[in-house]
Amino acid sequence: MASVRLLSQVIVLSLMLPACSEPRQDLHLRYATQLDTARHVAAFQLRDQDNSAFTNDNLLGHWSLIFSGFTFCPDICPLTLGQLQAAEQQMTGPRRHQVIFVTVDPERDTAASLKQYLQLFQPHWIGLTGAQSELSTLLNSLGMAQVRIPQTASSQYSIEHSTAIVLLDPQGRMTAYWKAPFDTAQLAADFSALPAVD
Repeated sequence: MASVRLLSQVIVLSLMLPACSEPRQDLHLRYATQLDTARHVAAFQLRDQDNSAFTNDNLLGHWSLIFSGFTFCPDICPLTLGQLQAAEQQMTGPRRHQVIFVTVDPERDTAASLKQYLQLFQPHWIGLTGAQSELSTLLNSLGMAQVRIPQTASSQYSIEHSTAIVLLDPQGRMTAYWKAPFDTAQLAADFSALPAVD
């Protein structure tokens, strides 16, 4: 439990670090924590659930909701993805965002397993995997920490990871985030309030 509390503190502190970037696009989100200035995301090269290349260029032109986790996650990941699915269903306006699930477990989460996993929620969502160094580059630049927890009873292991949902703007910059626990109706309201992309 202490490791979970420490991880949460690291995540919150890293998300509060001042950003060195241009002013963010004007947002009016009631329930998210918005950054004063949008933060650039480090350059990365990953693969999506169709095994196609996915880089910063794929973030341009739409809002992106990023959540990290892994397919072997017993509770938090399926719960959060279920809440995201419900929030999309409750939206009152058009969907202007893409949902991106970034694995913290590339040893077990292949492109094929991510595709199968996301089919349980929304087939149009994006799952990302790749080299651990590239995943860490992306997640660290978003302030999303992850810690591998070995289990001595077997060869299995678990991973403590950020439970935040991060919002990137249509320029691919971090601009806001939501912290757990989530309220589905509040998420739906904020998703519905995302401005149209020029």
